[in-house]
Amino acid sequence: MISFLKKMSLVPKGLRYKTMIAFALMSLIPLLVCVWLVTSYIFPNINLFLGLSLGNISLILFISIVISILGFYTTKEMIDPVIKIAGDAKDIADGDVDRVIKVEREDEIGDLSMSLNAMTQKIKENIEELKAYGEKTKLINIEINKKVLALSGLLQIGSLISSSADLQTVLDFIARKLSDLEDGAVSFVMLADETSGDFQVASVYNVDETRAQGLKIKKSDMPSRSIVIDKDSGAKPEIVSRILESFDLKNIAMIPIVVSKKQHGLLAIGNKKDDYAFKDDETELLKVFAKQATIAVENDLLIKKAKELAVKDELTGLYNESFMRGRLDEEIKRACLYQRPCGYLLVDIDGFKDFHERFGERKAELLLKAMGEILKGSVTEVDRVGRMAIDSFGMILVERNKKQAAGIAEELRLKVEAGLAKILQLTEKITVSIGVSENPIDGSTADELMEKAEKLVKNAKSLGKNRVAV
Repeated sequence: MISFLKKMSLVPKGLRYKTMIAFALMSLIPLLVCVWLVTSYIFPNINLFLGLSLGNISLILFISIVISILGFYTTKEMIDPVIKIAGDAKDIADGDVDRVIKVEREDEIGDLSMSLNAMTQKIKENIEELKAYGEKTKLINIEINKKVLALSGLLQIGSLISSSADLQTVLDFIARKLSDLEDGAVSFVMLADETSGDFQVASVYNVDETRAQGLKIKKSDMPSRSIVIDKDSGAKPEIVSRILESFDLKNIAMIPIVVSKKQHGLLAIGNKKDDYAFKDDETELLKVFAKQATIAVENDLLIKKAKELAVKDELTGLYNESFMRGRLDEEIKRACLYQRPCGYLLVDIDGFKDFHERFGERKAELLLKAMGEILKGSVTEVDRVGRMAIDSFGMILVERNKKQAAGIAEELRLKVEAGLAKILQLTEKITVSIGVSENPIDGSTADELMEKAEKLVKNAKSLGKNRVAV
């Protein structure tokens, strides 16, 4: 019974169904009642019913039917727009904000459709505004990420410089971090050659390195000021056109690297994008990176200068190669002036590379220190001992001819063979090969004596090592 009542209920029915029921209750049922009254009471006594004729009664029935039809039409005209508005509103709710409700009426339904259209338009405008804000927010986030990336890169560059990383490592890192600021960007660093003064590519990122190998710019042609070439720039200098062609670029921003009012290099970033213009913040970032590159170059110059001024090797405490070369030149000049000989020994450790690989860095350093102590104990106060390379040492023997120098070399060879392994607590012997040269027999300059000694060391090694070559 309950189930039957639920099925007969109007609550779950649509507006159209409910209105039709209402129309039936208000129009059709009364009409049927009228028909029943007419057939039951009027037609049987038609002559007695107020004198109405059959034609008049038919007219009344016809008018009633017409009124009922008009009522049905009016109800339909009211219901159809409401149903259409409901369907359109559902589509709008599903996301179709471009839909327009086309109901032109001057009653409440028309007002409802106009209100819904206005509401939809407002929603559409708000959505478009939100999209615009979203795009702006996206661009802002991209710019923020660039700034964070740039700041992180600058901090890392500063850390590399402060840790005395070599210049090439720092420049490679600068080029990579600068290229990361723009998708598809090419970045490179050019430095002046110490000998010729011409500028060549020292580091490049995001482009084939073979493109950069052939690019060399004379010092006189090098741009000495900041240059930006993009869609907003005018004519470009010839040297800039050459750089653009070398790296296959259309846009470029370049800043010179200047240390103590002297140009030492160039930092640049570019791309192949059409209709592109560099932003002010991008050029400002480039300037900041250029300052870091300048600091790196200046730091490298200071380190080189310090090494030139230093006379002692940090590991062994012996004189360094630069000092030994200058001192040997002085001793040769003095020997020539007083007609006295001057001997030079080059002592090279046999198999040092294999020793380093087998025993490691720490043991190799101990070997070099022990070798330095043995060498210092083998000469007089006027002689000089220095470290010439990783595994070779030089000895300046004042007023010693080749025979005397060879005797000292042989004593040194035997001392190393007998004692160096014991000092390091090794079972295998450690030996040296020694080359002996003398002024003026083998040369009249430090370079000539050193070159002669190097050749003799190579000969000694080719003959089996652990020997003195004169």
